[in-house]
Amino acid sequence: MEAGCLMGCCSPNYRKTVNEEEERINEKGSDTLPFSLKILLIAAAAVSLIVIILI
Repeated sequence: MEAGCLMGCCSPNYRKTVNEEEERINEKGSDTLPFSLKILLIAAAAVSLIVIILI
């Protein structure tokens, strides 16, 4: 059996393990795209909308 299967919600370390995993995920940050790429994508979408409206 996998180690994850052995530790269920009744395990005394379950809450600790979940909290540690949550902290590890949160440390990575929520931004997956750099800010400059976000600006570029927004600009491309705006230009596309303008072109669609004008045609």
